[in-house]
Amino acid sequence: MLNGQPAPGCARERAADGHREHVRRAARDRLAVLVFAGLSVTAGCRATAAPPADGMSAAVAYTEGDTAAPVHVIYFDDYVCDDCAKFSKEAVEPLHRDWVEKGRAQLTLVDLAWHRGSVAGSAAASCAAEQGKFWPMHTLLFERQEVWKRVVDIPAQMVEYAAELGMDTTRFRQCASSKRHQARLDAAEDVARRYAVRGTPAFVVNGRLYYGSQQWSWVEQVLAANERGTPDAAPPPPLKVPTKQVVDSARLRAIQDSLTRGG
Repeated sequence: MLNGQPAPGCARERAADGHREHVRRAARDRLAVLVFAGLSVTAGCRATAAPPADGMSAAVAYTEGDTAAPVHVIYFDDYVCDDCAKFSKEAVEPLHRDWVEKGRAQLTLVDLAWHRGSVAGSAAASCAAEQGKFWPMHTLLFERQEVWKRVVDIPAQMVEYAAELGMDTTRFRQCASSKRHQARLDAAEDVARRYAVRGTPAFVVNGRLYYGSQQWSWVEQVLAANERGTPDAAPPPPLKVPTKQVVDSARLRAIQDSLTRGG
């Protein structure tokens, strides 16, 4: 889901007079917003292969895998996002089984809270992780998304799910009521802005941002290309969306024009 919010072009760094050439080079390196499939590939707003330390740790909902793995995936989701439910249903199991468990990828999840119920869903998954039940809760929340997002008392529904999964519900309830979840989601919002994330699902693979509920077969080709060190060898994505739904085209053109005029 793109939530009708355009993804802005990458911000250009400020520099003192006399450093304009440096600014032009930095802007060229950081600009490129290439829109593919329901995935917008932000090739220029390149993150480091590992999540940046500044603010990232406070935003992480869950992480697993070898930090030395050749592929690093940051997955931005929202438990009330229907496209996230679709993507997770198809992709999470093979990603976990064939990539994370085999040391080929490290996976970091960053939850976003853009809907009613998002905070409660994220808190439930985080508290389930404390009792070794992250993936069962993650899966259950997406499988029953259409049910729980409509109930009046969502936190109470989360406790019922915890009981169903065999968790200590007293411990779960205390955890879920903590204010730290909102603080984490606030940090996640900051990280999302840093990566120019304006829709979910979104994921960063070795520094490139992708949007959309893509077919797992294509996602795996992206991962494999990154594992080989040839990310540009990945085929075009099967889903396509109009650029205007993802990118602030006017701003992008303005930046491109300024680069052209600058040499």
